[in-house]
Amino acid sequence: MSSASPKIIRDDDKVRMEVDLRRSLISIVWQGYVPSPDYRAILLQALDLIIVHGLKSWVSDSTRMGVILRSDEKWTLDVCTPMLVKGGLRRVAIVRSMDFFSQTASERMVEATTGKVPYVVEFFNDKEAALAWLAKELKALV
Repeated sequence: MSSASPKIIRDDDKVRMEVDLRRSLISIVWQGYVPSPDYRAILLQALDLIIVHGLKSWVSDSTRMGVILRSDEKWTLDVCTPMLVKGGLRRVAIVRSMDFFSQTASERMVEATTGKVPYVVEFFNDKEAALAWLAKELKALV
């Protein structure tokens, strides 16, 4: 994988996923509601990329993401979060969903992990602000 530019890992009706090794970043743009099996598979794929490439930053653009089921919320906290902690992730930027229920679920998950994980999570209203924060944070981490 070339370190010069982001590499598109997946681009379909559920998600666009890119890895940018130069910025130590994984980027996910959710395209709408994602059924439970797909949601979990996408997060596991992202987690694998974070571990394999030692990525430190993650931007999740949830603008168009539909509702996150309670069972997926619980799975994310119980299964995915501990693996993220082991993966060495340092910063997560979440672009707020236009869907109230999806945004509320995201906020609940962040609240449940505050002070319990080594990475910092921030919410943003647009992807540009999220990426600017991650770029500034990455410089501080180096």
